[in-house]
Amino acid sequence: MKVAGLFWLLPALVAAQSSTVTLSPWQTGEVTPDGTCGKGTGFVCSPTWGACCSGDGICGRSSKYCGEGCQPSAGNCNAAAPPPETPPGPGSVSPDGSCGGTNKFICGGSPFGDCCSEQGWCGNSTAHCGNNCLPDFGTCGPPSNITFDGQCGANGKICLDSGYGDCCSGSGWCGDKTDHCGAGCQNGFGTCTGGDSGNVSTDGSCGKTGKTCKGSAFGDCCSAEGYCGKTDDFCTAGCQSNFGTCAAETDISTDGFCGKNGKVCNGSKYGDCCSAEGYCGKGSHCGAGCQPKFGTCAAETNVSTDGFCGKNGKVCKGSTYGDCCSAQGYCGKETGHCDAGCQSAFGSCNSAAGNISTDGQCGKNGKTCKGSTFGDCCSPQGWCGKEKDHCGTGCQSGFGTCDASAGNVSTDGSCGKNGKICKGSQWGDCCSKNGYCGKGDDYCRDGCQTAYGLCTGISTDAECGSRNGKTCVGSGLGNCCSANGFCGSTSIHCGQGCQKGSSSACLAKDIPTLDGSCGSKVGLTCAGGPFNGQCCSVAGYCGTSTHCGSGW
Repeated sequence: MKVAGLFWLLPALVAAQSSTVTLSPWQTGEVTPDGTCGKGTGFVCSPTWGACCSGDGICGRSSKYCGEGCQPSAGNCNAAAPPPETPPGPGSVSPDGSCGGTNKFICGGSPFGDCCSEQGWCGNSTAHCGNNCLPDFGTCGPPSNITFDGQCGANGKICLDSGYGDCCSGSGWCGDKTDHCGAGCQNGFGTCTGGDSGNVSTDGSCGKTGKTCKGSAFGDCCSAEGYCGKTDDFCTAGCQSNFGTCAAETDISTDGFCGKNGKVCNGSKYGDCCSAEGYCGKGSHCGAGCQPKFGTCAAETNVSTDGFCGKNGKVCKGSTYGDCCSAQGYCGKETGHCDAGCQSAFGSCNSAAGNISTDGQCGKNGKTCKGSTFGDCCSPQGWCGKEKDHCGTGCQSGFGTCDASAGNVSTDGSCGKNGKICKGSQWGDCCSKNGYCGKGDDYCRDGCQTAYGLCTGISTDAECGSRNGKTCVGSGLGNCCSANGFCGSTSIHCGQGCQKGSSSACLAKDIPTLDGSCGSKVGLTCAGGPFNGQCCSVAGYCGTSTHCGSGW
């Protein structure tokens, strides 16, 4: 923490000749904005109101405030009170440790020290008597290279005897903690006594080796690959800030999002892997669908990240959409994906999918042509194909697809159970869920039987809703239409953004978040989606560590 702004709170009980300041707990408090202080407020007193906090929680500078009942955690106590008959004024010896400023108190002869610092506090340390000391209100020593505001290193100032601590951290601040005296400590500007000061890289490696680049001969930046250097390749995208200095502007994600926004996960606090959905993390983020351009991945795979499979060479096994690759080339886990036409070379298929003909024969041998490489129609002679001889008169509809001219066209308007199809009938091309041919949504949309006619309102290619106005219900591809307009049955499809007008299974509660927002205000949970296992913070965002403190 920068301490320059808190210099008015230099210790009141410092020994008169001490050159080292012992900081009291109240010195790190928040300055009162209204004169109240102490318990119940969390505020400490300043010269504006008086540096002492009374037992009643009011700042002041007389014995009423500095004497009995004074709260030492919120200000000075036992400060010399001025004689009642002679109130302190300009030129008076400081009664509360403050000097200069509007009260024009002097430090000479005060119990706080003889020097008046630039911030207006009496003391005897280098910070009070050295650079920028106010000679009109106390004694000043010669200028020195000892820091007076806690900053060190780049400004040429050292920390020794500064009152802030003798170690100069890698980021240029004086202190005496491990962060100051350990890894990255600048021994040219102070003492480096921490056990970690030996962690500076001597061979150019960093990160995984536990070595830091700050202060190394190779450069101060630790690259994503774990090497020290000082060019953009080391100091920008992927730079590991825990093991050296990084450029101010980088592509490292600061909010957990990656990929489309151009941000990378290497070096982020969320994890080094960028998931298929565009979130930084570990574990499942590093597996199937992981985006190697925006982070570290467990291994390069050909698992589908967009739901497409087959012709593009992508497989569904391990994808977030489902393990089966349908005849149309879409990943999923419904019967439309895993049964007839399922492409076993690009994912898992149900046992029934084994009935697809592999030698061109169909019918009597129990094999179907739908999804075979020979054609989808089974001829009267029991051969798969796609010509009129296969799909026309005598075509065996029980073992593949048949044209309307095959003689199965309904002549009385009924369809489905009686084996009749509606395609080409005078009533309409769609077979409703009740088994009647017709047109319009009542026949062609929800419940429409795709095996016995056209279903113009039902998706056949996994696209739905806002993309083409079609429903997923009855498609065999999943009964939920995602926010992006694709059919499926995962939490991505049925959760946040599920299009109810094109779905029948949208989640009504415990809806997994897709964008990281959560809580009662939005009605979303971190569980079950890309943020599964994370906690919902009180501010309404999924995450780890601080998010898991309190929230839901």
